[in-house]
Amino acid sequence: MRTFLSRFSERALDVMSAGAPVEPLLREFAVSLQAELPGTVIGINVLDKPGNTFRLSVFPGLPLEFSNSLVNNRITGKRGSCGMAIMTGRIVEVPEVASDERFSAEWKELFRQHGLEAMLSIPAMSIEGLVQGSLAVIHPLGSPPNPDQRAFLQLASALCAKICIYSRTQESTQILIGEMDHRMRNLFATIGGVAIMTMRGHPEPRQFRKVLDERLVMMQRAHSLAMDAQEVELSTLLHNVLSPYCADYDILFSGPPIVLAGEAASALALVIHELATNAAKYGALSQPGGVLHVRWATEHGMAGAIFTLNWAESNGPAVKPPSRKGYGTTMITGSLRNAFDGAAELSYEASGFTCRITAPLTSRLGREKELESLAL
Repeated sequence: MRTFLSRFSERALDVMSAGAPVEPLLREFAVSLQAELPGTVIGINVLDKPGNTFRLSVFPGLPLEFSNSLVNNRITGKRGSCGMAIMTGRIVEVPEVASDERFSAEWKELFRQHGLEAMLSIPAMSIEGLVQGSLAVIHPLGSPPNPDQRAFLQLASALCAKICIYSRTQESTQILIGEMDHRMRNLFATIGGVAIMTMRGHPEPRQFRKVLDERLVMMQRAHSLAMDAQEVELSTLLHNVLSPYCADYDILFSGPPIVLAGEAASALALVIHELATNAAKYGALSQPGGVLHVRWATEHGMAGAIFTLNWAESNGPAVKPPSRKGYGTTMITGSLRNAFDGAAELSYEASGFTCRITAPLTSRLGREKELESLAL
């Protein structure tokens, strides 16, 4: 069995180094594990931390509907063995699904329909001790894995965690490539909008040229900030990204001093740039008198510190919800999730668009500057 893990580790490394899609690799891993453990059905679930859901579920030995039932299903830690393994970081044994109170009637029926009787759920833990997903081992009634098989599965779950982490890295790469394409298509529209806005306020040719040059330089700085991945204060990031609009619109900032980690700064710069671009096209930054208020805060509780940032537009044109989910929304949610386990809630009220960003205030996001100063 150790030979299997060594061989598949090399296989996984080949796939990762080639930047190949993760789902076929997970499927191959599950099928290979089933071959090592005859009579079992193996499944792999990849955790989406911000939403406490499974963003990907692979059970090659079962119909697709089974996996689809797990995707985006909220994890509470009170129901379902895979969710409990995720929340507790411990192996969860289910000797008989049909009589287990931890399974809802709906899930018991789903297991019955597919002839599934008992299972073992193993958290996929990274070397840092962070849960990345779960390994599900469905077995016949009264025939759980023996001690040697359990030890093998523990090692397999560690490899599974690495693959889950790769899936998030791959998504980040895809988002970055998509963002570059999206940004290039938006670039001309944005420059055109800034030029028109500048001409309204500065119709005299020399002054127009001077102000437009200054704003294009500020746009370039905002782009560089998104690519640099260096620590920066949140207020500095916001001023740099939104500076092309500050002279012509009422843009307000409020919040405590926070130093963002490099990856978090890049992700937030991309997100703020996307929000500003949309505001300049359709929202409060597209007509005179528009107002934008960006405020942020931290809240400390028993479960740790939580960061929130609210983007609120007003005095712009009437807002209508989009007819479909576009690339911008995908980029926003994916960038925040992968950089620092952040989440975004978008609201399209007629009075003005709002976006609320939330995330745990961990080292992946940054630190409060006040607390840093007190510690010195």
